[in-house]
Amino acid sequence: MWGKRVRQRKNDTLFSRYIRELANWQCAACGKDYSDNHQGLHCSHYFSRRKENTRFDTDNSIALCIYHHNLWGHGDGRAEYTEFMIKKLGQEGFDLLRARSDLYSKRDDVVGEMVLDAMLKELKGGK
Repeated sequence: MWGKRVRQRKNDTLFSRYIRELANWQCAACGKDYSDNHQGLHCSHYFSRRKENTRFDTDNSIALCIYHHNLWGHGDGRAEYTEFMIKKLGQEGFDLLRARSDLYSKRDDVVGEMVLDAMLKELKGGK
C-alpha cells in the first residue's frame, strides 16, 4: 500500500525517542498527551527515512499520534501536513529542508549514535 518498508536501525529508535521527548510526549497535530502511553506516539518524517540526509533532521520530524501519522504521513491528509510544516519552518525553511532531503549523505551509524545520545542527554538536562 505505501511501498517498501524502510528498515529501522538503532539510531532510528534513539531519534524517535528524542523527537517524542522534545514534544513532551504530545501529538503536534491534536495535542493529545502520550506521556503514559509512549507506544501511541510516533516520530513522523515529512520526507521519507529513505532520504539519509534528512533521516535524523529535527526539522523533518514531528511527534504524531498514530491517527495523525497514518492520516498525514500515509493518507489523504498530506496537504494538511505540508501546511503544518510550512507554518512550523516558514516557506524558506521548508524549501531548504526539501533541498537538503535531495542531497546525498553518507551513512555513519557510529557517529550518528554518538550525536543522538548527546542530544538525548542534553534534552534531559545533562543527566
